[in-house]
Amino acid sequence: MVSTLLVFAVVLLSLVLAGTLLWRRSPEIRSAGDWEAKKHEIDVRAFEVLIDVNDERRLRRCLPSRRFHHFQRRRTRLALRFLQLMDENTGMLMSLAQLARTKRDPVLTEKADEMIAVALQLRLKLLLARLYLSAKWLFPSWTVSLPTFEPSYRELLNCVIQVQQYGQQALT
Repeated sequence: MVSTLLVFAVVLLSLVLAGTLLWRRSPEIRSAGDWEAKKHEIDVRAFEVLIDVNDERRLRRCLPSRRFHHFQRRRTRLALRFLQLMDENTGMLMSLAQLARTKRDPVLTEKADEMIAVALQLRLKLLLARLYLSAKWLFPSWTVSLPTFEPSYRELLNCVIQVQQYGQQALT
C-alpha cells in the first residue's frame, strides 16, 4: 500500500514538473528597460523564513498535527510561488543576456555568457527545489531540508549588474 502511494506520488510529481516546464513563459525582454519594468522583486529573506527548518520544528511542537499540516502546506505553496517568480526572473535575464550577445562586443559577450551559465545552473537548482517543495506539500511532516540555492540567485543578480553597467548604452 505504501509503495503504491509512493509510486503514485512520484508519477504525480513528474506530471506536475513536466507541465510546469512545458507551460512556463517569461515576459519578453527587448531592452534593459524591459527587465527593470518586468522583473519581480524577490525578498530572499522571506523565502528563507518559509523554508526554515527551525521554524518548521517550532510549528510542529506548538500546533496540533492537523493544523500543522494545513499551515505547512500554505507555507509550501508560498515558497513554490517564490520559486516561480525566481524562475521567471531567470528566464528574463537569459533573454537579456542573449540580447547583450547580439551587440558583438567581446567583453559584453563574455559577461553575457557568464550570466547565461549562472542562469542555467540556477534553473537546475530551482527545478530541484520545486521537486523538493512539491514532495513537501504532499508530505508536510517530511523533515528533509531544502538544498540551498540563494547564493546562485544573488550571483545571477550580480551578473546582471555587471552586464548592465558595461553595456548601458548597448542594451538600451
